[in-house]
Formats: sequence, structure tokens, C-alpha cells
Amino acid sequence: MRTYGGATAEQRAALRRRRLMESGLELFSSRGYAHTSIRAVLRHAGLKDRYFAESFSSADDLMAALVRDIYEEQVARCAEAIGSDLPLRDRARNMIEVIVGLPLQDPRKGRVKLTESLAAGPLTAHERRLGMRHMSGLVDSLLKEGLHDPRIDTAPLSVAVVGAVGEMLTSWFNGVLDLSREELVDQGLLVFEALTEHVAATSGK
Repeated sequence: MRTYGGATAEQRAALRRRRLMESGLELFSSRGYAHTSIRAVLRHAGLKDRYFAESFSSADDLMAALVRDIYEEQVARCAEAIGSDLPLRDRARNMIEVIVGLPLQDPRKGRVKLTESLAAGPLTAHERRLGMRHMSGLVDSLLKEGLHDPRIDTAPLSVAVVGAVGEMLTSWFNGVLDLSREELVDQGLLVFEALTEHVAATSGK
């Protein structure tokens, strides 16, 4: 296998892809998706024009890759948070803590996921749907523990919880909701508990 500078062609291509993704994350979050050109990403990454098509078909494709990575990180950490032997309420709270905490750890990822990805195209929209589906699956596993009536379809309920918490997080991240981080987590947990308690109470009627 031929190498150049100690790296194979595949390794160099992977490195260029990572540089483009890092530049995309930086520029999409600071300038906005609508105001970031492919050429600007290339300049920021220090790469020649021909290297963009090596990894991505469009700016939307680049944004989709970023959103996929962000959701994969979030899903993995949420799965770890709910995989313990703690009581259901504590695990639900830990999951919400992860969801709230990740955008704060890297505000660039928060801006891309919560705001700028909405301005991108169908490839990004597809990754957002997949990410939401994975998150809903995790919430669904928690709801099934709290709701024991087999007649209850927890799938749409899990979508409702993820959607509600996501909207609260977006409004908080963008400065619309004047809450502390702790208060936001409390409100997210309240949504989860209010839904499970209401459905459990009404299903027996």
C-alpha cells in the first residue's frame, strides 16, 4: 500500500473529511448555514476546491454529516444514562441532563443541531428525523417501564416527549426561556412524569 508522509490515501482522505467537518461546524455555527459557502469551508479548512467533492456532494451533505455525528453522540450518552439500575425517575432525569448539557459543552453543536440545521436541505432533514427516531426509541423504553397497560401505544407518546423537551431546549438555547439549567431539566422531567401519570390514571377508566 502506497503512503505519503506516513499516511495512506484512505487516511489522508479521512483527515481531509474531518477538516471539512470541523470547518463546517465552525462556520455554520458562527456565520449560519445560509451564509456559508462551500468555498468558505474549503478556505477555512486550508484545502483546494477539488477536495470537497471527495467527501461531500453539497453543503447540505456536509450539514447532514454533522447532524448525524451530533445525534450519535447524544444517543450514545443518553443510552448510557438510562442503562443503570437507578429508579425510573432518576434515569429519566439523567437523560434530560445529557440532552440539556451537550449544547452547553460545545455551543457550536448546539447552534448547528437546534437552529442552523433547520435551514439546510433534505439530506439534513433526513438525519434529523433519524436522530429524533433514535431518541424517541430511548424514551419509549422508559415509558414502557412506567406504563404497564399493554393497550397503551407508547410510541406516539415518546415522540411527544422528545418534541416537547426539544422545543423547550431550543427556546432556552436561543434565549427565549429565562430558566436556569436546573430549572430546564426540572421542566423536562415534569413533561415526562405528567404524561406518564396522566396516561396511567386514565387507562384504567
